Amino acid sequence: MKSLLARLGLGLGLSLVALFILQWWVVSTAVQTVTEDYVVARLEHDADNLLANTGFTPEGRIRFDARRDDAIYHAPFSGHYYLVQSGAQQLRSRSLWDEEFPSFSLAGEPQYLHGPQQQLLLVIVRDFIKQGHELRIVVAEDMTPLLERLNQFRQRYALISLVLMVLVILLLAFIAKRSLRPLDWVIEDVKRLEMGEVTRLREAVPAEVHPLVKEFNRLLQVMQDRLERSRAALGNLAHALKTPLTVLVRLEDSEVVQRYPQLGRQLREQTDTMRQIIDRQLKRARLAGVSTPGLSFDPAREFDGLVAILKQIYAERDLEIELDIPAGKTFAGDREDMLELFGNLLDNACKWARHRVRLTVYDTPGLAVAVEDDGPGCPPGLRQQLDQRGRRLDETTAGHGLGLAIVRDIVEYYQGSLVFGESERLGGFRVEVVLPGRP
Repeated sequence: MKSLLARLGLGLGLSLVALFILQWWVVSTAVQTVTEDYVVARLEHDADNLLANTGFTPEGRIRFDARRDDAIYHAPFSGHYYLVQSGAQQLRSRSLWDEEFPSFSLAGEPQYLHGPQQQLLLVIVRDFIKQGHELRIVVAEDMTPLLERLNQFRQRYALISLVLMVLVILLLAFIAKRSLRPLDWVIEDVKRLEMGEVTRLREAVPAEVHPLVKEFNRLLQVMQDRLERSRAALGNLAHALKTPLTVLVRLEDSEVVQRYPQLGRQLREQTDTMRQIIDRQLKRARLAGVSTPGLSFDPAREFDGLVAILKQIYAERDLEIELDIPAGKTFAGDREDMLELFGNLLDNACKWARHRVRLTVYDTPGLAVAVEDDGPGCPPGLRQQLDQRGRRLDETTAGHGLGLAIVRDIVEYYQGSLVFGESERLGGFRVEVVLPGRP
């Protein structure tokens, strides 16, 4: 779907263009009509004067007193002309000089004709009966100066209308943008929600958007409630299984089971499988935290605490754990997931390191972290087996073989990437995790 602002602006813009064109045409036409009506009224007045000045002799010849004419009808090509006809008799205004009066239609509506010197004449034709004789009076006026001024008015009015139309469109665009500002607030709230700055969207929005925001907040609450119930149920399940699992483990050392070594091996295999299933399901419950509103992970603060715990665990080895984290770096991820992810990586690095472990957070979008150690590393041919659940390449080191598999689960859930390699800086093992940020 196209932008609402663009569609609204396009619709308003086209409507305003059509409206201004229509009003320009209406005003221009009205001005021209008023002008023509004024000229026609004046020509009607002149025709009445000519009728008053015209008479007939007893012989039927036209008698006309030219001295009572307006002076404008005596100036050569003044733009004001008349013609008086009665049968074959004609009287023309002196302003025509040697030019013939242009051909005209019969009496009726005013008409435009081309007159002397390419003048555009507005002509009226009137028929009368006077002293028993038919009399036709034709009066014309040059409209060229008025039409030129009218064209100038149209051009100026068009320019003023264009400027006003642009200003109105800009004003409406500003108003439309401000009216849609609450949608930007919703977008900002969604970003802040993902970054963990808020736990719900603000509902102080226009009535048209309020139902959507309200329903979104309701769904957030429903998801949170379901997640809490799911975690509680899985936790209760884990605790419920611990007792029978402990009983089964103790049975492995009983005399009855020791009499049957094959049964003992099967029992150990099944109890190990049950323990792995419980661990996997508990990790999956924590993975659901990615959908929890209000997520924000601060690497600087959280990794400092994690390193302090690891130094206590491996105090006898006097390991040097280095952190390189950009100031102000945050990531929209669940805290428990991140601690589980990088806690496993750092714990694995501490197990194999001789003296140094280094964690580097890169200043890139999302979260890119590299964990390195100065241990023996891992041959390239065996690296692809590292994240297989329950797979341990060295049985002399304590563990269940779940650490890197859990890391893989978390990385895949966040749609990230996990790369195993060799540390060029420390010479040991290197793991790089890249979790994408908000698109």
